[in-house]
Formats: sequence, C-alpha cells, structure tokens
Amino acid sequence: MTGILAYNWRMDEQIETSRLVLRDYRPTDLESIHAYVSQPVVVQYAPWGPNSLEDTQEFLEEVQERKAQKPRLIYEFAIERKEDGRQIGGCELVIDKQIPLEAILGYIINPDYWGQGYATEVTHKLVELAIHTFNAKTIKATCDERNKGSIRVLEKSGFVQDKVIENDFLQKGEMRTTLVFRYANRE
Repeated sequence: MTGILAYNWRMDEQIETSRLVLRDYRPTDLESIHAYVSQPVVVQYAPWGPNSLEDTQEFLEEVQERKAQKPRLIYEFAIERKEDGRQIGGCELVIDKQIPLEAILGYIINPDYWGQGYATEVTHKLVELAIHTFNAKTIKATCDERNKGSIRVLEKSGFVQDKVIENDFLQKGEMRTTLVFRYANRE
C-alpha cells in the first residue's frame, strides 16, 4: 500500500510553520470558527454560507466523522497563531479517492487577519505535507475567478492556472466560473 493511503493523522499531532499551528478541529472551536464563517465577505466566493450557528455546529460534527474514517482522505485543520493561540481560520487537504497521487487544498481566513501572509504560509505547508507525507504527484486548488486574493496566494505559492471552467455551478444565484490551479514548483 502506498504511503498516501496508509498514513492516518493522529488526533494529537499538529503541524507548525514559523507563525502558525495547524491542528485537527476540536468541538471547542465552534465560536472561533463561527466568528468568520458567518461573515458574508468571507464566504462570498464559497458555494456555502454565510453560516448560522447550527450550520457551523453541523460542520464541526461532520469534521469529527471524517476524521475517524479509514483510510482518512480529508484532513481539515484549524489554523492557530502561535503568538496568542487564536484560531484565525481553517484549511484542508483532500486526497483524491479516484487519483490517489493527487491532492486538493483549500483555506479560509478570518478577515481580521487578511493581508498578513497567513494564507500563503498555510498553502506552502499544505504543499509540503502533500508531497512529503502523502507522496502526491499533483496538487490542485480551485477558486472563483473573482477571488483576486486567493489567485495571488496561489500564484505566490508556486501554482499556475491550469484551466477555466465556465458556468461550473450555481453559486448564490449566479453561475460560477472556476479557475483550477496546479502546483508547478516540484523539487
């Protein structure tokens, strides 16, 4: 069995960057998550939200269920600042079930912390995890074509636009054009 399917993240493990800790979500994260996923500006390009408190609670329950799956193919992490332990966002790394050497990453940051390089720092760490822990050969990310902030983060992190999917899906009453990015800076 390849390392990608054999690896299961232990709940007591965490990943560190110079300024951040990425760790499994905890049920006690409800309020800190809800502080940003309930804001329209944060989820304006997402197919979900803004969340009610019940939506956020349901998300946390689903995360706990996915965390227990074997093999675990969806890794969802809270993003905490080391300096004060504040949970400022979330991120995920999904190992594609159909293409086991492909990973897809994503992130969401509380707008109080936008423009400080946290999303780029998280993206670099998720790429490292995908390559060195899961042996991913392809790493992808998607975003709405209007999400200029995420486009900049992905480009700064070594991603190149791979394709455009016009009218990808209905998102908040409008058809979304999705940009697909591929990590291009292989070691």
